[in-house]
Amino acid sequence: MRYIRVAVLVIAAVALAVVLAQPVRAEVSFDFAYSNLSQHGSWLVSAQYGHVWQPREYNREWNPYYDGHWVYTDMGWTWVSDYEWGAIPYHYGTWVADPDDGWVWIPGSVWAPSWVVFRTGSDYIGWAPVPPGFSVGMSIDFGGPSSFVFVSSRDFLAPRLRTSIIPMNRTSVFMNNTTVVNNIVVQNNVVVNRGPDYRIVERATGHAIREQRIESVARVAPFANVSRAQLAVAPERARQGLRVAEPVPANRPLPVADKGGNRQRNTSPADASRPLNGREAARPNTQERATAPAAAMPSRAADAAQKANAKANADRSAQAQRDASVKADQSARTQANAKANADRSAQAQRNASVKADQSARTQANSKANADRSAQAQRNANVKAAQSANAQANAKAKADQTARAQANPKANAQQSAKAQANAKAKADAKAKKDNPEKKDQSSDKPPTPEAKEGSHQ
Repeated sequence: MRYIRVAVLVIAAVALAVVLAQPVRAEVSFDFAYSNLSQHGSWLVSAQYGHVWQPREYNREWNPYYDGHWVYTDMGWTWVSDYEWGAIPYHYGTWVADPDDGWVWIPGSVWAPSWVVFRTGSDYIGWAPVPPGFSVGMSIDFGGPSSFVFVSSRDFLAPRLRTSIIPMNRTSVFMNNTTVVNNIVVQNNVVVNRGPDYRIVERATGHAIREQRIESVARVAPFANVSRAQLAVAPERARQGLRVAEPVPANRPLPVADKGGNRQRNTSPADASRPLNGREAARPNTQERATAPAAAMPSRAADAAQKANAKANADRSAQAQRDASVKADQSARTQANAKANADRSAQAQRNASVKADQSARTQANSKANADRSAQAQRNANVKAAQSANAQANAKAKADQTARAQANPKANAQQSAKAQANAKAKADAKAKKDNPEKKDQSSDKPPTPEAKEGSHQ
């Protein structure tokens, strides 16, 4: 029974310790960020931004917003990083392209689902980290094309966006065809990023978007089982305005030890006034270790050194694998771009062939119409000629009929005339032969034939 009571007390103590270990608010201090990020990269000193952090994955072609994806939550558009260290740099502070060191992270203490500004157009969506001087509700210049990454709107919800990122050399084109969408606001003392209208993304992707609770999304806060209340800032702080970054001056002493137990260089007051350069901020105090006699180093320290070497080798191997993955992704993008160009060229050729076929069909139709019109004209001419011939034949027949009708009358008249002439000749001869009958013949009335002959 006593053992049971002891076990119960132990369980209760552990549970209480877990409860007490959970922070009241999920605000992140510089010391916390330094401790958790040191093993994943290097702390550098920027002439402009002070102490900054750069991940081990960085190379010249790396961008902080390549490896991850977007999730729509009750806090708006939330970036979920593929990196195990992504819970801090993508939800606190912001990223900036330092002119000397490239992409670096500037610390901040206020949580947000994503500290980015979006650009949207009819076919593309882009995003970029807000500048270090950004405050919620503040209007500010959000940078040029080099800060933004773009994807096709239909790829915005891709599970791994790196393979969908449009090459940087085309970014300036999309900058001119998109507009800024800055929907970072404070609601119930929590920063919310509504970003692009989710309905636009639904139409572009063809998929319905279901809003997720922020508690159900992994790797969005540095603590396990984070609650919505922990993401809020103090009300008085929210009223004063929330800044994305809180740069740490270069002359501020760094924490004594990082999470791996490596002692950091102690900064004296004299050294504090001198900014550290390059990667000096992340370098352990090699002078202090060198002065310790090798024989006096405990075996535990030797084991730690071996473990550190093994971890360094593992880190280098992991980095080599990541570099190989980056190269493979770049090769895949190059091949995808080449395929896309080939597809566009083939489509252009198909379009040209279709246009040529359409033009040939149009010309053939025009020729067929012209041929039909010419045939119709010929047919009309034939019909007109046939009509004219029919009319001419009809007139010839009419003329023949008229002539046929006129001939008997003319013959009769000629016959009567001939008879009258013959009678007149006979009468003249009779008078000449018999003058006595002259008076008698003159007293007789003329016959009809004689009358007609006299008229003739």
